[in-house]
Amino acid sequence: MALGRDNGDEAEARRDPDAILARMREEEADEAPAGRGKLKVFFGYAAGVGKTYAMLTEAHRAVAAGADVVVGYVEPHTRADTLALLDGLEVLPCATVHHRGIALREFDLDGALARRPEVILVDELAHTNAPGCRHRKRYQDVEELLRAGIDVYTTVNVQHLEGLNDKIAAITAVAVSERIPDRIFDAADSVELVDLEPADLIARLEAGKVYAPVRAKAALAHFFSKPNLAALREMALRRAADRLTRASTGTSVPRSDAGEDVLVLVTADAGAPRVIRAAVNLAEALHGRCTALAVEDPDGREGDPEGAKALRRALDVAEGMGARGVTLSGDDPVMPFAHYAATAGIRQLVVGACPGRHRRWRRRAVADRVMRAAPEATVTVVPPVDAPSVLRRLHARSGFTPTVADGARALAAVAVATAISAVSWAISPATSVILMVYLLVALLLATRADGFLYAALVALGSVVAYNFFFTAPRFTFHAYGLSAPVIFAFLLMGTLAASSLAIRLKRQAATAARRSYRTEVLLESSRKLQAATTLGACLETAAAQVVKILDRPVVIYQADATVPGGLRPPRVFDVPGTGGGDGSCAALVAPGEAAVAAWVAANGEPAGATTDTLRETRCLYLPIRTAERVFGVAGLVMEQDSEDFGAFERNLLVALLDECGQAAGALALAAERRDLSVRAEKETLRSNLLRAISHDLRTPLTSISGDADMLLSSDAALDAAQRRRLLSDISEDATWLIDLVENLLSVTRLDDGAEPVTMQPELVADIFADALRHGSRAAADHELAVSLDDEFLMASMDGRLIVQVVVNLVNNAVAHTPAGSRISVGAHRERRRGADFVVITVADDGPGIPDGEKARVFDLFYHGGSVGGEGGDARRGMGLGLALCRSILRAHGSDIVLTDAQPHGCVFSFRLPAAALPEESAGEGAGATGGRDTSPTAAPLFTVRPSASGAPGEKPAGEGGEAR
Repeated sequence: MALGRDNGDEAEARRDPDAILARMREEEADEAPAGRGKLKVFFGYAAGVGKTYAMLTEAHRAVAAGADVVVGYVEPHTRADTLALLDGLEVLPCATVHHRGIALREFDLDGALARRPEVILVDELAHTNAPGCRHRKRYQDVEELLRAGIDVYTTVNVQHLEGLNDKIAAITAVAVSERIPDRIFDAADSVELVDLEPADLIARLEAGKVYAPVRAKAALAHFFSKPNLAALREMALRRAADRLTRASTGTSVPRSDAGEDVLVLVTADAGAPRVIRAAVNLAEALHGRCTALAVEDPDGREGDPEGAKALRRALDVAEGMGARGVTLSGDDPVMPFAHYAATAGIRQLVVGACPGRHRRWRRRAVADRVMRAAPEATVTVVPPVDAPSVLRRLHARSGFTPTVADGARALAAVAVATAISAVSWAISPATSVILMVYLLVALLLATRADGFLYAALVALGSVVAYNFFFTAPRFTFHAYGLSAPVIFAFLLMGTLAASSLAIRLKRQAATAARRSYRTEVLLESSRKLQAATTLGACLETAAAQVVKILDRPVVIYQADATVPGGLRPPRVFDVPGTGGGDGSCAALVAPGEAAVAAWVAANGEPAGATTDTLRETRCLYLPIRTAERVFGVAGLVMEQDSEDFGAFERNLLVALLDECGQAAGALALAAERRDLSVRAEKETLRSNLLRAISHDLRTPLTSISGDADMLLSSDAALDAAQRRRLLSDISEDATWLIDLVENLLSVTRLDDGAEPVTMQPELVADIFADALRHGSRAAADHELAVSLDDEFLMASMDGRLIVQVVVNLVNNAVAHTPAGSRISVGAHRERRRGADFVVITVADDGPGIPDGEKARVFDLFYHGGSVGGEGGDARRGMGLGLALCRSILRAHGSDIVLTDAQPHGCVFSFRLPAAALPEESAGEGAGATGGRDTSPTAAPLFTVRPSASGAPGEKPAGEGGEAR
């Protein structure tokens, strides 16, 4: 066994935690089986081309090859040839869901996960599940099956792809509501195109092999016309070929490096999905990435809740098609859109043709203004599908919504201005002063207005009041002066402009304050998360910050693989000042809610309220995760009458939870690195120990073997003195080996926390007496002195372990000082920071320890030189004694300190908490120490010279040859 082999590169790699971590991950990746199932899609251009038939045929081939295949769901058909293929296949029973008094058959996802076959067949990928199912869409069921490692065969038609929805609607005049994101189709491991001539498909329809005769006749007259089928077939062929192009591009060159990015302006108009699809398709054609930017009103949901919901739905469509969603805040979408494009360096912009919901009076259409704001960019204008709905939106102005408060403010402004003007008129009838009063009062009260209705009302009211009260003839609505129309126009436009400007500035100030507050919260979150040292602290910080941002209760579940279900009990963080409120409701932590949180933790996907998965819950559950691991789940309490919070709040929430996940991941990585570092250190320790044992144990073992052989072979030739000397050498070497093993075990147990430390009052005099009785025989050549301030000085300690400390320190001094040196063992009381301590010292007047070695003398296996190379213990020292002293004292909550003695030598000292002498044993001295014999060491100062030979049966503890 080559214990001495030491390859520098291998040793360095072994000690590097990052290298060890990388190597372990590579080995785990090589050994671990693929965790995700494979998706095979049978793709067609219309119903009846034979997708289900082809899928069942492939299932029979898989069964023949020995695969475990189960039919999860196949759409019930009247086609005998298709139904015949179900024979010989295991069919999973369907789940029955009752909706509005109707029993519906749906795919049983839980049954499929419990059955866990190798391959499962799930027909109609674009199907919308009935309310009450776990997921809203069937493709989400399929995604969960794939995450569980189950291969899936499924079917879908070309008209169900989200990216082709507009083209198909334009060709067939039919809007398909059941759609799947293009990413599902493009990410499939295999796509099998099932093709059939349109004429043959029409013949099958006419023969009743696809639909019932009545339905088939209607289908042939509309969707299944020959031109439509030809166009759909061509699109299916092109899309299947395009998928191969996308896949090859995605695996060879990153899109962001190979193509040109696209930025699309998302509005709340009904035509927004069409604009988004066009932008995503353009980004695909340019081999770039698509970013969907939405500009939210400062009022948020309060100003136009329906618009906020429509904007959120549009962003969901964009994200479902693979675009990255970005939300900004502002009154006007054009300038933020143009500034973002310039900052991000995006030159391909896509906007809708009709003016969006942000258009103001006398402003150009959004597309025209974008082209002027970004003249260097290429702007693509996409007409909306439903132009009338967009035009109707132009009249739904949230800013002009009439409110009683704004009407009252306008009336109050006109009344106050008129009263002040009347006083001014009585003093000096100057019309210029009157006009300024109306402008000033309207401007001041505009800061409290809610909308632009106030500006219109106060402008009209000011003109009417000025005409009635201050224009000749007064108290009539007549005006005979030639300048009256000009004055009225000036007053109307000035008041309207000043009030509108004040309202706009108020809104912008509120928006800036809100964004500043949220930015401050995010920065505060970043600082707190960086300061957190545990996963629980990270989750608690994130919950507190989410409550600040959203002003709603949050339920936090911490992931823990050792707990049944994988989650610890939930913690509810309520809004401050609510006195419990909604957060204390037991419904938030009901078993149903906890089950949804467990699903989120297991799958790493959002679920709950406002999502398409398990939406019949009170909370929206979001995972706190990194790319590799879920650390917790955050449940946000959703309002009963609200579909979702604003897009800006949602993006802030996602950013905060992502930051929390990254902080938790950093903590986990740091813990993993510490563990690897400890493992590397233990590996190094083991290697050093094996090398030391192989070298240092050879001498005593050889001595024992030689002495024993001499006794066995030459016993008759040896006299009694020689025989006694050989036996003494054997005893000494065996005792040294025993002490070595005990020290090794003690260091290991203390460092691992396995050695119990029992703290109780002990007489220091007893500790010194026991230590000196068990000291090294070499101490006979030194002068040992004991000094105590008080005969009954007591300290709180584990006496058994502290005796070992004193023995090791004394033996260390003996081994490293010349014969005749003085070694002093002392103790005195000291008061520090309001507490009493007992300071124990072991000093010598030897040569001392060089400054360069002082930091290393307490390391394991560190060797210092002994004086003259003498002393049996010194020559065998393994560097354990002082390391054991440090471990024992740290287990006591103390530490050992090394200082220089004057004029030469060194002093080892440590502190222990002082203990009071019990009153009942104060007069007996030794009664408090469990029966220790203190008479030999009770004097304040005495000198001890141990005999040359130890008493029979006594063994010296500790090592004499310690590192100095």
